[in-house]
Amino acid sequence: MLTLTDAQYQTFLARDTQNFVAAVADQFLVKRPEMLADPGRTEIIARMQTAYDTAQQLGFTSTPHMVYMMYLEADGPGMFADEMIRHYLTRPGATPEQRLDDFDALLKEYARRLKGEK
Repeated sequence: MLTLTDAQYQTFLARDTQNFVAAVADQFLVKRPEMLADPGRTEIIARMQTAYDTAQQLGFTSTPHMVYMMYLEADGPGMFADEMIRHYLTRPGATPEQRLDDFDALLKEYARRLKGEK
């Protein structure tokens, strides 16, 4: 049986996370090829890593919600560094995932209204 030291296991987890973030970034860039040139793959990965780390800190456990956060951060860097957004996502009474779903609904409603006003 293979036995890993704690340091080896932590290295394995870090590499697994890096591969996950890079795979999500590559999927995003297929849908948004214009961002491959500017800001570039390296920057998109960095933004998504920030969102992934934030999701972990805030207590997210749902992978689809983390991926959604990563997509949002790729388009709007710094979004989850905003204290108001972080506070909203961690308010008692709902999970961070439920709060993100509510936030998503608000964004969609706002976009719908903007389209209707034009």
